[in-house]
Amino acid sequence: MSAPPTTSIGERAKMSDIPVAPGLTLFGLAPDRLRVWGLKSAFSLIDQALTSGAGFGVNLLLARWMAPAVYGAFAVAFAGFLFAAGFHNVLLLEPLSVMGPARYPNRLPAYFRSQIAVHAILVGALSCGLLLTGLVFWMVVPENPLLGAVTGGGLALPFMLLGWLTRRMCYVMERPTVAVQGSALYLALIVAGLFLLGHFARLNSFTAFAIMGCGSLISSGWPILRLGIFSYGDGGGCGTSWITVLRENWKYGRWLVGSTVLYSVSSQIQMFLVAGMLGLGAAGVLRAVQLPSLVMTQVVMSTGPLFLPAFASEFGRGAAKRIQHKALVVSVGLGGAALCFAGLLAAFSGRIEHIFFGGKFAAYAILMPLLALVPAANGFNQGFSLALRATQRPYFDLIANALGAPIAVISTILLIRWWGIGGAATSLVLSYSSIAIVTVFCYLRFGYGTSQSEEAA
Repeated sequence: MSAPPTTSIGERAKMSDIPVAPGLTLFGLAPDRLRVWGLKSAFSLIDQALTSGAGFGVNLLLARWMAPAVYGAFAVAFAGFLFAAGFHNVLLLEPLSVMGPARYPNRLPAYFRSQIAVHAILVGALSCGLLLTGLVFWMVVPENPLLGAVTGGGLALPFMLLGWLTRRMCYVMERPTVAVQGSALYLALIVAGLFLLGHFARLNSFTAFAIMGCGSLISSGWPILRLGIFSYGDGGGCGTSWITVLRENWKYGRWLVGSTVLYSVSSQIQMFLVAGMLGLGAAGVLRAVQLPSLVMTQVVMSTGPLFLPAFASEFGRGAAKRIQHKALVVSVGLGGAALCFAGLLAAFSGRIEHIFFGGKFAAYAILMPLLALVPAANGFNQGFSLALRATQRPYFDLIANALGAPIAVISTILLIRWWGIGGAATSLVLSYSSIAIVTVFCYLRFGYGTSQSEEAA
């Protein structure tokens, strides 16, 4: 049985009514409230670790078990999935997180149903486009490994992104434990499925996407049941038709679409160009040696949801100096940690490659510490980016990505001709570094200076 939606809303109300013990507060929060939010933060980190671990585990096993060309086809299709996921984030997930609690606090289940309908329409159309692309591959080059990858990705796309959507609903309802349960179920399902397919020699790019899609569909059902999204004793859906929600989503996310396109170009174009210029096998190699840096990148980027509310709170209080201090601490801390990670990869890249891939990509192990400079650039950029977003200057993100995208395209084409796969890895470092440099410059030139003048006034 699903829990009544009013229960979760009531639980949120109860948590907000926790009494504050005088003299026992930290940053204005009572110990009981600190315990509640501490547990929520812990469960959020666990959820992030489970989802990141699932993605890392899938790619690691596929890179180890598949032929480079077959894994390269999977990597190209997965890069396409990440491109689509960027639009899904700005047109569904971000509006859901912002407008759901603000406009529909007493009608969240009905609002969620409308968002699921929007998801089905938008992602369903994109999935059909991918399936048509797969049909073209089947008619023109039926032996191309991309046929199975594109077809499998098209079938799995709606269900994989549905998993992201239901996890975000858990956070809007302030039920991170439900998200953790769903993520744990997803991890268990795909690991079991991959080992089963490997045992029967049925593992390929199509079946890999099929396992991920099935795992996402099943694990998405758990949050839907626990949150009572399709329990209709919630006041109905008055005022939350999918057309209304779609318009709201577009009004909110349209300004972020351009930044998403540019960021996707900066971060994903290398995979497509390597596949086109060097072949699918080279794309598989690039994705494999990129896996350690992707783990660190995920760690760096996951700090955003944790620190952004604190930055925004300081901005609301007009504490410019505290924002500057936190931005510096976060950036130096994350950037320094990522540099240490790159140093460890440089010292033990050969051993790490052998542990992960059994010597399959030993000739390219030197690229692992080079690619680890990507999360280092992200780390040094993160605190200043959060400060600009918290002080309501997100347009600087568009400016930074507008510079990073052409650098990524031009440098990839030129450097691949000079250094092959290593050139693509170098291009990734250059594009992310340029984004970081522009962000820091914008913060020092506009964000920092404005804050100082406001504080002086």
